[in-house]
Amino acid sequence: MKNTLIHLSSSPYSNLSCKEGLDLALVLATFEQEVDICLSGAALSLLNSAQAPTAEQGKNLHKLLAGLEFYDIENLYVHASNLEAAKQANDNNLWQGSKSLNDTEWHALFSNYQQVFRF
Repeated sequence: MKNTLIHLSSSPYSNLSCKEGLDLALVLATFEQEVDICLSGAALSLLNSAQAPTAEQGKNLHKLLAGLEFYDIENLYVHASNLEAAKQANDNNLWQGSKSLNDTEWHALFSNYQQVFRF
């Protein structure tokens, strides 16, 4: 069985890339594929629970994070320095299910998967 990493780095509301990445993760998990997710860059805003997207921007993608466990997606990784910056910017108003990785762990992460998709 293949293991897959979905790397989300684009803003959740500037285009459809982030949503498409989350959709791919859910589809793969539905078919019992092992899937993990990592966030970097603008995609870190997914962790903010105080999102209020406009009708043009679409669904509140933060709400999908709580449902990941129902798809057996247990790992959502974030680089430790990015997570700390996001916490400060959002007054600790972040989803608590992410796992923080240091520099070494973050760089090693990408070589642990047979497939890596970046959105």
